[in-house]
Amino acid sequence: MNDWKKLIRDLKKLEKFPAREVKEKVLLIEADKLSDQIQANAPASFIRQDILSIDKGNKYLSSVMVGIDYSQGANANLAYAFEYGTVERYTKAGYYRGMLQPAPFFRPVVDANRKQIVTNIIKGIGKIVENKLKQK
Repeated sequence: MNDWKKLIRDLKKLEKFPAREVKEKVLLIEADKLSDQIQANAPASFIRQDILSIDKGNKYLSSVMVGIDYSQGANANLAYAFEYGTVERYTKAGYYRGMLQPAPFFRPVVDANRKQIVTNIIKGIGKIVENKLKQK
């Protein structure tokens, strides 16, 4: 926690937080690493291709996410069904259509890498802040 306190103290010394640089040099790199690991863990290739890091280039300058790109079509929607499973399904005529048992592939990767991701982000921001402070 000592590194975190030092980082906060150094950030307060800066006139302006370098959000764009943090996004490009730290957050996107970590998001890409995480999406690669989730892709490797995905149960099907048609799901694998829809997992990516998403750069929200809007008012949230430092916003980066890893997720499923649902705009790619119906196959992306199956990622949710694989992750959480489905209930037993029947047609209106009463025919059994089966069910999917949960086969989590997304959350286990996030949970396994959470601490390392946070550590890498803190170190990356720390390096950027140090370089900015040296330039002053």
